[in-house]
Amino acid sequence: MTPIKFILRYTAVPFMAIVAVVSWASHDASAEIDARQYAALSNAYASFPVELRRDIGQALQSGKLSNWDYSSLVRESLDDGVVLDWPSNDRENVATEREKLTALVKADRL
Repeated sequence: MTPIKFILRYTAVPFMAIVAVVSWASHDASAEIDARQYAALSNAYASFPVELRRDIGQALQSGKLSNWDYSSLVRESLDDGVVLDWPSNDRENVATEREKLTALVKADRL
């Protein structure tokens, strides 16, 4: 086996596989949450402690919440003793639910 074949077989191919998995995972974590997740945050917003409300406002500064942001906020809410309950009916419009949460955050800042 030549050194080039060895490098390609045992180093380059596994490295490319790792790069592909990491790029897929980072893309998936940066995707926007769905309407039911926005609705769950909006419905429970009044019961959140001040720190969690501030963290939601900071996460919304980009205009949207990613899956990564949402999972962090859910962990923080569980640490604070607040459980998020997804609404039973399907919320189809992400923009409407995002605006509801944004309005709550803006009203809280005033």
